[in-house]
Amino acid sequence: MTECDVCKIVNNKEAFHVIYEDEICFALLHESPAVPGHTMVIPKTHTTIIEELDDKIVEHLFVVCNKVSTILFDKLGAHGTNVIVNNGIDAGQDLPHVVINVLPRSENDGLDFEWTPKQSGQQVLESLQKKIQIYSDPIFLGKDELPDIKIQKPEQSITKTSSNNKIEKKENYQINNLKRLP
Repeated sequence: MTECDVCKIVNNKEAFHVIYEDEICFALLHESPAVPGHTMVIPKTHTTIIEELDDKIVEHLFVVCNKVSTILFDKLGAHGTNVIVNNGIDAGQDLPHVVINVLPRSENDGLDFEWTPKQSGQQVLESLQKKIQIYSDPIFLGKDELPDIKIQKPEQSITKTSSNNKIEKKENYQINNLKRLP
């Protein structure tokens, strides 16, 4: 099995710009930053997505992110920070390891994370609320079993690839994640 590129950093930290380390995680400056001071907070345990981590580790990672953010405000003069987790390929994750990015922000820094809001009707919001709440209540109440609810088979989208006109079926990623257990 090939070692993950992020895990290699753990074994070769002196080659990187590590600014913090403890038994659970480390923080280092990004080699190709979006802005100066762009910091990555990374768990030492190899985990692909954040849901696979123990809650205590996730909590610790965000405490470290908060401390890094404070340093970026106080010592680098940041006017704000973005704390970003690209969790899954469709969310822009490009490494097979959990990474939390902390980006110091200032006016006119050239980064644009704004999007055009989409209108959502009351009926759609209520439907989504019910679907999500059915599963979130047991999780937050610490119950091991989720309710036995029939879920409609997810719609499949058909996409054509331009190279050889093959038709590829792709199941909706978000629907799959609603069915998965944490």
